[in-house]
Amino acid sequence: MNQLVSLPNRLHRCSSLQYLSADHNLLSHVPRHLCRLARLTQLSMAANRLTFLPLDLGGSSELQFVFVDNNLDLKGLPSYLYNKVIGCNGCGMSPQGGMAGQESQEEALSEALLGLPAEVKAVASEADNVVPLEELAMRMLHQLYHQQHHHPTDVNIPPTIPLPKSLLDLLQFPLGHCHRCTQAMFTVIYPKLFPLRHTALAGVHRRTTVSFVAYCCSSRCLRTFNLQG
Repeated sequence: MNQLVSLPNRLHRCSSLQYLSADHNLLSHVPRHLCRLARLTQLSMAANRLTFLPLDLGGSSELQFVFVDNNLDLKGLPSYLYNKVIGCNGCGMSPQGGMAGQESQEEALSEALLGLPAEVKAVASEADNVVPLEELAMRMLHQLYHQQHHHPTDVNIPPTIPLPKSLLDLLQFPLGHCHRCTQAMFTVIYPKLFPLRHTALAGVHRRTTVSFVAYCCSSRCLRTFNLQG
């Protein structure tokens, strides 16, 4: 145990990294930048203080093993992890959490989204058919510069388009990508909940109250997303 409270975002530059372990620390979140580690095969962050995982965690075909056991306040797992080897025993078992089976769908979703990154300005639902203007603008800028550069991580905004540093970072490292269509997302998410106890993994992971969460880019993708593929 090293008493780590955070991991550096620049870890994504370790392009050959295959195994990352930070068990038994004080981490409250995993930087979304780590999802860019294309060769990472195993991630272990058991016994920390995680409340939320990056939307894209598990999206890489190389990452096959994710262990987040005994993060008491962690109640949501990105749906990408459904087909991975995961360890989540002891997750969602915080005393202040609701009892499994007694929560409404809305309460369960709210708990699964605890610790959302500050970049998320809106949590939309199936009834929200119009994507916010700021989100549309960010998607268009991202698409434009993704097409212009051979390396999509090299996002250079001309001085005629002044943007805050936080938005520049988002253009380079989006909040996540739609679990249905892979559209990049920046400020709004459309989440869909799949309690683990209602899935085929219920018999494997018993001492946990987590749910899988699909993060979509629109109400259309939200309606058509299927956890089974």
